[in-house]
Amino acid sequence: MKSLPALAVLLIPLIITGCASLMPQGGAHTLQSQLDEIHSWQVRGKLSVVSPQDSVTGYLTWTQQHSEYDLFIAGPFGSGASRLSGDDQQASLTLPGWDNPQTAPSAERLMLQYMGWNFPVSDIRYWVKGQLSPGLKNNQNAVEYGDDGLLKTLHQHGWQVSYSRYTNEGGYWLPGLIKIRGHDFRFTFAIKQWTVNG
Repeated sequence: MKSLPALAVLLIPLIITGCASLMPQGGAHTLQSQLDEIHSWQVRGKLSVVSPQDSVTGYLTWTQQHSEYDLFIAGPFGSGASRLSGDDQQASLTLPGWDNPQTAPSAERLMLQYMGWNFPVSDIRYWVKGQLSPGLKNNQNAVEYGDDGLLKTLHQHGWQVSYSRYTNEGGYWLPGLIKIRGHDFRFTFAIKQWTVNG
């Protein structure tokens, strides 16, 4: 029968190997490139919005299929639910109390016109994955990575985005908590579930 010290010597390499497999591998450039493989996904969680006038909380389900997106928010912005959907060509917004959705060529225009938010919606589909949007990839001064190579903060269009609580989902390292601050607004998205469809 092996002694406890001998067993420890045998087990320590296995434990170290197991822990290493749970850590991000490849550095920031590799980890960011891997996120380019994710085109279809769904994320669910709790969304909090703080503005100079109000503070609201709701539950967000975001489905992304390549360029097509559907954001369903239950709870905030009044009673009932809100929905923002569309693609690169057109967007549709429905708020509580509306009989019909409003449309525009872009989600940014809808958000500015009906909610007063100068919010870069087209960039958010990258940000939510913990990934740089295309407009930031050549501006490394606007981003900060952690020692593990995962995106820690970014700055774009007057917004600061910070990330934490990363988990490995289907082989990809994805954030569990996203905080967005700028233009007198604060958004906090606590993610409960990631579903990656490739």
